[in-house]
Amino acid sequence: MSARECRESLRAFGFTELEADVYAFLLGESPATGYRVAQAIGKPVANTYKAVQTLQAKDAVVAEDGDGRLCRAVPAEELLDQLERRFRNNRHRASLALGRLRSNHEDHRVYQLRTPARVFERCRRILADCRHIAIIDAFPRTLDELRPAIEKAADRGVAVAVQAYQAAKVAGVKVAVRSDGETVRRRWPGQWLNLVADGREYVLAFLTEDLQAVHQAVWTRSAYLACVYQGAVAAEVALSEIGRLIEDGASLHVLRRTLSRHPILSKRDSPGYQELILRFGGVTGADLRPPQKTKNRKRKMGAS
Repeated sequence: MSARECRESLRAFGFTELEADVYAFLLGESPATGYRVAQAIGKPVANTYKAVQTLQAKDAVVAEDGDGRLCRAVPAEELLDQLERRFRNNRHRASLALGRLRSNHEDHRVYQLRTPARVFERCRRILADCRHIAIIDAFPRTLDELRPAIEKAADRGVAVAVQAYQAAKVAGVKVAVRSDGETVRRRWPGQWLNLVADGREYVLAFLTEDLQAVHQAVWTRSAYLACVYQGAVAAEVALSEIGRLIEDGASLHVLRRTLSRHPILSKRDSPGYQELILRFGGVTGADLRPPQKTKNRKRKMGAS
């Protein structure tokens, strides 16, 4: 690794450029005095000594007792482990503090997501918070990126459905592969990722083929929009499965049973839908029950 790469990697952890230069030199030339370090890296002696003191405070450098003040860099792995522990502790404290500031106001707006990192992090957070149902419609590369988060959700007992565009394996999840997946992928110049969870929120994202930029991506917590989209994509996933069964010569009985017992289509009362009912009213639990079959009603009428 070049000196520039060392410097940039350390600056990502909050080191200044001078601190990074001092640490990188001591890592290869320990022990050394502050004066020798300053001469080697071409920086003023006073500034270098100050950087050494700061690095000691960060536990990145240790110095001997006495007038010579020889300094030695803490081994890189030891320093990185220490920085990781510090980050976790700081993250925990920040999470507690920021959690108290979380807004309770409902927000039904649609927001733009500008970077691939934001798209994937938002999707991972949605899956981590999901408790009921998640449906993912994804091209191969975006599916690979999100696979660990999808598998974790399924392992927690979330009903997960995935529509893919080529053969794919996701642990604990039945993947429906579009029969025209290759054709669809050829028609679209990029990789898409569409996720809806609990009928509460969704992400629709279209990224470049290399996943380095976003063509367009949106996210919303609108329960109404999420419920509508969940119904649409659930039907599309089921259609992909039915299409495969038809191609395999499945009987009408098998097709009907597949639809009636479909794990995604049967999940009608998602949390988002329940929230809509509570907010707008007008529907009761009795209204949500499916009507009796006509044959049963005629039988009762005959008995009376």
